[in-house]
Amino acid sequence: METLLQDIRYAVRGLLKSPAFTIVALATLALGVGVNSAIYSVVNAVLFRPLPVAAPEQLVDIYGHAATSRSHDTHSYPNYLAFRERTATLSEVIGYSNFFAHLSIAKTSELVVGELVTENYFSAFGIRPRLGRAFTADEYSGPGANAVAVISDRLWQTRFGGAPDVVGRTFRLNGIVYTIVGVAPSEFGGMVRAVTAQMWIPATMVEQVEPFGNQRTTGKSVGATRFERRGQGWLWVKGRMKPGVTVAQVREEFDRISRQLASEFPETNANERLTVVATNDVRLNPDLDETLTPAGLFLVAAVSLVLLVACANLANLFLARATSRRREIAVRLAIGAPRARLVRQLLTESMVLALAGGAVALPIAAWLAGLMAGVRPPLPIDIGLRLAPDWRVLAFTFVVAIGTGLVFGLVPAVRASRPNLVPALKGGANGHRRRRFELRDALVVFQMAVSLVLIVGGALLVRSLAIAAHVWLGFDGDRIAQLAVPLEMNGYDRERGGIFLERGVQRLATVPGVEDVAIATRVPLSLNNNGFGVFIDGRQASASDRPFAIDGAYVDERYVRTMGLRLVAGRDIQPADRDEERKVAVISNAMAQRYWPGDAANAIGREFRLRWGGDPYRVVGVVADYKVDTPGENAKSYIHLPLARKVNFGVYIVRTSLPASRMVPTLQRELRVLDPELVFLDTGTLRGLADVRLFPVRAGAWLIGAFGVLALVVAAVGLYGVIAYSVSRRVREIGIRKALGARPTQLVVMLLREGMLLAGVGAVIGAGLAALAARALSSVLYVGAFDIASFAIALGVLSVVALAAHAIPARRAARVDAMIALRSE
Repeated sequence: METLLQDIRYAVRGLLKSPAFTIVALATLALGVGVNSAIYSVVNAVLFRPLPVAAPEQLVDIYGHAATSRSHDTHSYPNYLAFRERTATLSEVIGYSNFFAHLSIAKTSELVVGELVTENYFSAFGIRPRLGRAFTADEYSGPGANAVAVISDRLWQTRFGGAPDVVGRTFRLNGIVYTIVGVAPSEFGGMVRAVTAQMWIPATMVEQVEPFGNQRTTGKSVGATRFERRGQGWLWVKGRMKPGVTVAQVREEFDRISRQLASEFPETNANERLTVVATNDVRLNPDLDETLTPAGLFLVAAVSLVLLVACANLANLFLARATSRRREIAVRLAIGAPRARLVRQLLTESMVLALAGGAVALPIAAWLAGLMAGVRPPLPIDIGLRLAPDWRVLAFTFVVAIGTGLVFGLVPAVRASRPNLVPALKGGANGHRRRRFELRDALVVFQMAVSLVLIVGGALLVRSLAIAAHVWLGFDGDRIAQLAVPLEMNGYDRERGGIFLERGVQRLATVPGVEDVAIATRVPLSLNNNGFGVFIDGRQASASDRPFAIDGAYVDERYVRTMGLRLVAGRDIQPADRDEERKVAVISNAMAQRYWPGDAANAIGREFRLRWGGDPYRVVGVVADYKVDTPGENAKSYIHLPLARKVNFGVYIVRTSLPASRMVPTLQRELRVLDPELVFLDTGTLRGLADVRLFPVRAGAWLIGAFGVLALVVAAVGLYGVIAYSVSRRVREIGIRKALGARPTQLVVMLLREGMLLAGVGAVIGAGLAALAARALSSVLYVGAFDIASFAIALGVLSVVALAAHAIPARRAARVDAMIALRSE
């Protein structure tokens, strides 16, 4: 222990004696580790941080799904009650669902996201309110009976100023007055890791707000509200296992419960199945986790490349430092110092530097994480992603710092402990003779290769964005506005909502610059995907056969005309289809070709069903394909069904003669003439929705591009160091060459050849690695994975930076005085 303390003191003194080296090394290390820790903060918040509840390892998630599907879906409230009554393995069964609502406080309003919860929500999760209380059983006496709320700490601070007397105050949510009964603790944000709920209200208020996420209908369902309908799924369910119970036991029990419910309620549950998963094994939802987890790990892997480049640079710095200390090390070995002791002392120096770099990296990571938390995705609400570092981020930072210290310190320490004693003891320039290819050169090649991988990735994503921005969507996205109006948030029932929507069409049609107006339940490229499970006559033999998953929307008779879609065969939806609630459909050409190939007219008159045994829908028209989910998708099957006359949600689609973005405020004002309190869930243009869909690619381009620039800068510093070191070790050689008549330009070319050879080798290796990385990115690219322009751009940038890194060492070599160089040792 005493010798270790001696090594630490010696290392600190040595680092303080070389301030330039120490500052450069600390900056490189802190930057590499800090960027990695910041990205890990994001990944940790979404993927790894456990729910802030008591004993999360005792929780299970219980999902429902059709027998023909492997998805992980919601439950109805009556089924939830059955789970609570029949389980013997769970001490608690908890239900919840996210919702959108219109919050009004002191004449200001905004859209908020919260959770509808069952009465045992807070007690079962071990959450004690910071102020006030949680819900009581009396507040669940019936649908819509008690408008009470527990608000988040964030909402308490931002909208109520952290007032200690907030309990008992009121606010309006979708026009209904709610009374605050409690404030949640600051660390609690609800059940969805990536979304911070702003309030919690009783599940019995479900008809007064709009649940979002996974909603589904199973079979024939009766009941006046979601609270009563057994066939309407909207509630996520978790359970807390009793002591000694295993997940396998819970799974076995709920298989039995599923069979019981299927027997007792065949109209809604005959085709229902249950899946039980340990909560700690779920990130957001098992269906999403299959994509989300690899994406998060890919991001961590990408930023790790920056750290590897920093490690290579630090190793080069330590190799140079060890070379300058050859005489000191040789003397210590000559007087009997054990080699292992010397390696340990040198390694201690690198570890001291690593720990100091980790300490400096923490505030850098926190600052970068704060910047990322401040970036709002293009969504109508603030999801409140929490990126506050926890012990996992701290542990990650110091584990990475220590690992980095070992990586960049071990090899230089071992090499430094094996000097050629006689030349080293003599000292001077001739004590070291440059080999044709040294470890320092290999490290620079590695840096260049890794940098090229990141630059190619960034170039591919940037090129993808540029191309996607000019993809023909099948409609003019710049001249079509969309205004989503969730009328239930303003207290409209379906009958009043339908009347309002039609009045809105008439009013918007009179606005100067408006060419046409339509209504739909979903607009193309919206994040609100709407899918149907479709049974096509002749394709499935029974209810147990899996239906086709096809997206679609309910639209009015003006939709095709307003969107500017081309009718390929048949007819459009007509007013009579809506008035008489006819079971007709207009489909995309891609759907027609997939299920009834040949001429598009071949699909006219064909039938499909939205549930087995349900009434058939008859195809009356086929429209040309257009982009419905993403700008880069191939032609996709899509269904258009007649919009009901009585509906309390709709999206106005407005085609304009002017750029639609300029007219959105005017359109909003016109609709608010009909209702001054009208809430808009989303507004903008269809081109704007395309940009929203491209946000992940845009964010990836920024991040990967930033990583590439950072890595390239660090690599350029490393290349500069190698060339500068080469010049310093060859001063005598350069002097002799000048004395023999070598011109400065010849010396510059000699050094350029040496450095560019390293960059060229790195580029060749990096191009091969970049090709492999490009294949991994291919699913999100709008260009080919081996896009020549992207690779050419990346190679060009690498070449320019490599040349720039040579400029100062090459000029220094050209200015060497021959007489001074010949007298140097």
